[in-house]
Amino acid sequence: MGGRRAMTDCCALALEASSDRLGLAARRGQQVEYFEAQPARTATADVYAHARELLGRLGAGFADLDYVAFGRGPGSFTGVRVAAAVAQALAYARVIPVCRISSLAVLAAGAGPGLHAICVDARMGRVYAALYQVTGDAAPLALMPEMLVDPATFRFPGDAACSALGDGWQAWPALLQRHQSRLAALHPGLLPSALDLLSMADRDFAAGRTVAAADALPEYLGQAPVSLPARTE
Repeated sequence: MGGRRAMTDCCALALEASSDRLGLAARRGQQVEYFEAQPARTATADVYAHARELLGRLGAGFADLDYVAFGRGPGSFTGVRVAAAVAQALAYARVIPVCRISSLAVLAAGAGPGLHAICVDARMGRVYAALYQVTGDAAPLALMPEMLVDPATFRFPGDAACSALGDGWQAWPALLQRHQSRLAALHPGLLPSALDLLSMADRDFAAGRTVAAADALPEYLGQAPVSLPARTE
């Protein structure tokens, strides 16, 4: 593989399929193309076709890619697995690095500046939970580890006002009620965007925060739910 090109000349592809929306974003230099479909169609052949079309609009192809990014999850098992598989295959074929980025962090980035409490329904009586602070154009800052938790008992740490992101808040009314006093806004319909993923990936790629193809793996957060210690009322 030759030397790394300047960011202004780079060609990149970002894949986000952790929710019920499939999103792809491609960039070549300063030009960006974007595709999304909801509900998501995450058959591998469809994802490749959309990626090929996006790159074609930029006058590029898979052979021109300098890096590929994907939303690692947690989220839809099928979507995350397909996004990881496509990113890994392209990285192996081109011998290029991968930006493996949390889909919950991408969701926080899309909400803009502020403190964001994220709950995404994980089915089977659990939610994926995360707490992110977004400041200006900086990458979202995780204020707690991303967790698979029991919504019947889980409580976010701290008391600061925050916005609620993710469909888990509506799926579990008791969780919403438990945090009602600190929620400044509720955005259950906001989903991770491939455009936000691409912006975050550009930053990581420029800083060398990438992984090899072999490490481009999904994040499922394990099977056993965990929770933070209960707060004294």
